[in-house]
Amino acid sequence: MLEGRFWDLIDEGASYDEVENALLELATPYGVEVVSCLELRAPTNDSSPFIGRMFGKRDGEYLTRYRKLNLAEHDVVVQHVPRTEAGFYWGDVKHKAVTREQQDVFSIAAEHNMKDGLVSPFYGMNGRIGFTGFWGVELCKDPRTRRLLDAAGHELYRYAYRKAAEDGEAAEVRDTVDLTDRQLEVLYWASKGKTDWEMAQLLKIAEPTVNRHVEMAKKRIGVRSRTEAVHYALMHRLIRPF
Repeated sequence: MLEGRFWDLIDEGASYDEVENALLELATPYGVEVVSCLELRAPTNDSSPFIGRMFGKRDGEYLTRYRKLNLAEHDVVVQHVPRTEAGFYWGDVKHKAVTREQQDVFSIAAEHNMKDGLVSPFYGMNGRIGFTGFWGVELCKDPRTRRLLDAAGHELYRYAYRKAAEDGEAAEVRDTVDLTDRQLEVLYWASKGKTDWEMAQLLKIAEPTVNRHVEMAKKRIGVRSRTEAVHYALMHRLIRPF
């Protein structure tokens, strides 16, 4: 069974790619196109990595717009997570979007084929709060599907947390990649959705110089994309997420 394969891989601590494939096999029949695990709040004295992982169709343009426009400040879905222990659909909270900025969050998501969603809150030790979100154009909403995705969401978040912690421990053994202050600066501003031109204005350097620092950071980390470099820096707490 496809569902069983997902649970087995989670238990085995399989690779991200293996878990992602099994997750999508489980979830796409119910209208899910993207799944995200995101940490909203962690204890200030907790040294474990920041959790921020996407599975499925990664829309870099949407993430850039979300960060650049600071949509998290107006996102009623994200704001509702700490107020409930139960999973919920976007439709359950969409009526709370009363300001133009709050409504824009849904409008911009719809432009990127995310018109519906199911959110599974996660509460860990010492006040840790996060969630797994299932996004798509139109999700199946029968009770069995909701229970299945909600359970998968909780297990996926625990898996992402455990893997991030393991990756962090491995990084400590081999030493975290040594990045220059300028490389860390450009990755920080890239995490906020800033373009090379905007970073050049902020840092008072030439735009090609910004790109060179990004490329050098990618090379040192050993990744191919800017998004992966930012994720590495966040996961290893080289830059702050907010």
